Amino acid sequence: MKGALSLAECKPEYKVDCTLILNNGRDKKDFVLRTAFDSVGVWKAKNTDVPISPFQGKVNLATKEAAIIDGDVWVFGVDATKANDIFIAVKIGMDYHRARANDILGDVYVKNLNAENQDGFNKHDLVIENKKLYAGVVKAVVDAAKLLGVQGLINFYVISSNINHKIPKDDLHEALKEGGAKLVETDNIKYNMWSGSNDGESGLLIKQNLHLASLKV
Repeated sequence: MKGALSLAECKPEYKVDCTLILNNGRDKKDFVLRTAFDSVGVWKAKNTDVPISPFQGKVNLATKEAAIIDGDVWVFGVDATKANDIFIAVKIGMDYHRARANDILGDVYVKNLNAENQDGFNKHDLVIENKKLYAGVVKAVVDAAKLLGVQGLINFYVISSNINHKIPKDDLHEALKEGGAKLVETDNIKYNMWSGSNDGESGLLIKQNLHLASLKV
């Protein structure tokens, strides 16, 4: 089975297309594990019209609220900068899909990550905070992979415009390398995609770029 992990999702209508690869290619996945930073209660309040089938995922003594939404497993309350949160989410996905950790962590996707309370930062400081965020997520993914016994290469895909004023291309690539990426590439394709705000109250259809950071575990 070939799966993927999408971190820091918000609304299902804005969910990441995890078939995307560089140069406008497609790589079909058998399943996608999605995580959300919000608790299930907060998430449901933001998505009142979305039907879900909730369940509780247990890993050793830890539990996370999870649900099946439109055929995908979603795990809630996952801080993507914390390796243990990613570890627990992946274990829940492994149990549900009867898959290996490699099947889930081989391809990891994020879209337009933004620091919390971004309105409190000026433009310069927001870029710095977002660089810290991306570097932290990359490091957490690598550390979670080690905890799960994954070895080899992880494709870490980022969907973000090259001219994103919150973290332009050069700053993004620098942050990914600071987090541990060995190589970062970008294609020349522009993708029209919806992107939601941190509070889940608004979204924009914008031209995005796809970046690939190669993580060695």
